[in-house]
Amino acid sequence: GVCLTLLLIVAIDHQLQGETYKDGTLFALIASFAAVATNLFSIPSSPMAQPRSVVVSHIVAVVVAVLVDYLTDQHLGLIPQWLAVSLAPALLAAVVSYMGTIHPPAGACAVLYIMGDEQVKNLGWLFLAVPVLLDVALVTFMALCINNLSKARAYPLYW
Repeated sequence: GVCLTLLLIVAIDHQLQGETYKDGTLFALIASFAAVATNLFSIPSSPMAQPRSVVVSHIVAVVVAVLVDYLTDQHLGLIPQWLAVSLAPALLAAVVSYMGTIHPPAGACAVLYIMGDEQVKNLGWLFLAVPVLLDVALVTFMALCINNLSKARAYPLYW
């Protein structure tokens, strides 16, 4: 499941090569989604692998990362970049813990945005749609299809 899912994401990533939005290059492959796929196929019954946790945590991760990035030296200059790298996943952890939608790979997604180069940062809020929500939809769909091929598995346990 992990291999097929990542192959699908890589194929879409390849098709997006050269596509741009403003000064940002569109892409589909984010390293943290290897961890997402591993969770969804290795521990599909875990609360952290359920669609609600995957979707909500990634949305919150991008919102927090973009907002924290606005505070950095590159924008408002209120906090240094090195602090933003630590602050974004910490704030994410607090919010999703409170919401009951913990999905640890989303923390890596936030860090990847904060540490991203200009092509990533120039996507701004579009980063939420492509690649993040695109990958969330693909990984969740593949987990739904592949995990349910076996009668011994059920995915998702809840939405």
